Amino acid sequence: MALLDSIATDKPLLLPLLALGGLLYAIATLLYRLFFSPLAKILGPWLTRISTLPEANALKENRRAAWVTQLFNENPGAVAVRTGPNAVSFNTPEAVKAIYGHGKTADGFGKSGWYDAFSTTGDSLFSTRSTKRHAMKRRMVSHGFSMQSLQTFEPIVDATLEKFMAKMDEFAEKGEAFDIYFWYELFTMDLLGELALGKGFGALDGGKPVRYSSLVEQSQRFANHSGLLPFGKWNVKVLSWVPLPNIQKLYKARLEYLDYAKSALERRFQENRQQTLENGKVRQDIMQRFIEAQDPETGHRMDFDELRAETSSLMVAGASTGSVTMNWMTYYLCKNPTTKSQLLRELQSTFPSNPSGHHPLPFTTLRHLRLLDHIETECLRLHPPIGYATPRDTPRSGAVICGVHVPGGVAVGVPAATLGRNASVYPNPDVWDPDRWEGGKNATDLGTMKTSYLGFGHGSRHCIGINVAKQFIQKMIAQLVLRYEVELEEEGLMLKAKEFTIQKPDRRYNVVLKRRGDTT
Repeated sequence: MALLDSIATDKPLLLPLLALGGLLYAIATLLYRLFFSPLAKILGPWLTRISTLPEANALKENRRAAWVTQLFNENPGAVAVRTGPNAVSFNTPEAVKAIYGHGKTADGFGKSGWYDAFSTTGDSLFSTRSTKRHAMKRRMVSHGFSMQSLQTFEPIVDATLEKFMAKMDEFAEKGEAFDIYFWYELFTMDLLGELALGKGFGALDGGKPVRYSSLVEQSQRFANHSGLLPFGKWNVKVLSWVPLPNIQKLYKARLEYLDYAKSALERRFQENRQQTLENGKVRQDIMQRFIEAQDPETGHRMDFDELRAETSSLMVAGASTGSVTMNWMTYYLCKNPTTKSQLLRELQSTFPSNPSGHHPLPFTTLRHLRLLDHIETECLRLHPPIGYATPRDTPRSGAVICGVHVPGGVAVGVPAATLGRNASVYPNPDVWDPDRWEGGKNATDLGTMKTSYLGFGHGSRHCIGINVAKQFIQKMIAQLVLRYEVELEEEGLMLKAKEFTIQKPDRRYNVVLKRRGDTT
């Protein structure tokens, strides 16, 4: 009692006691995380037990996915590694089913607080953590990504492809070596502008990047940094206060990116009824489907802020990932001329009236070509655009994943880049072999391989735009192979991946095109 009376009456003594209490609490927390937490037994650098600094540093150095893979390599046989005080990554097919499998959100494996950083003017289909809202949004927009809808989008894809091929014809005629990945980026920005905003950016016509492209990447980079903070929905605000020049640059890019999306969407609304086809019907693109979307159960329609959030998400999901996938497909086909010749023969026999790719190829036919699909799948196995784990929170009661007990409220996930090269799932995992997806000599169990393939995610939260992506990626590569002989300028080129917002090639490279049938 005397001590309490002293604290109450002696204010100079109060502050030191509070400071001491805070210090003791910090020490107790530190000791608990280091030695007594249920997560303390999980392998990983000791610093990850108490701080997100190792992951933040890897993100800063453009190697977060590679860093996680390195942790597994340093701990052979480990099914899980510690990547942060409250984060664990797994590297088994069983973990994919346990964490991301259908129905798992009902078991408590909901999206973690990391996704809050990706909510902009509202929750998008990607960023919403609410299972109920996600189900409603998916009901509303799923028809917009159906095969039927793809046929209404295809004239837009074909028109943009024609612009791209016209530029390729110029390079082929001059015999100039050029950076094809650069042009893939221009193509996808124009195409997604057409599909999401009703108007391209003029990137192909101008032959140069548009400001919006860099803003998208910088904004997503800011969100990734935000997601490492422990303040939940306040992460973005807190990071915006950090006075580091690099962080402030990324934050300003995020604001400019959102403002641009707002202006573009406002223009899309103003021009909505003006964009009609020759038959008098309203032009059907993805955004038109979003505008018209209505939840059949609740009658809910998306307001402007929701549409703005979906627009921003769509541009990120489609443009950057599509261009880098086409890049890897081109690179590996050039490195593997036997597979390229096999694909050419298959395309020529499938389209005998269009043997040199003078005209766009219908996706309704292309989607049934197994080799083309396996080439894309194998590239995404080796180089998934999102290589790190997309985190889910364990249920309050905790969970046992692959024999590892994880307490409740811990962010768990499976990094696609790590599992995609797991030798126990994919024999000779660093070898590009599309035939493995046929169950060939380099394949073990196709079911296990498909479970481990995370190129488009897994479970109820897998990428809803998978059909749209496959449509323009496969149409592009098929027409390119039919129309040109594509060769690398640098013989013996060896590309590796470097992580920015997504995993891109670690260097620029050139190709040389020659029109089929040319003798010069």
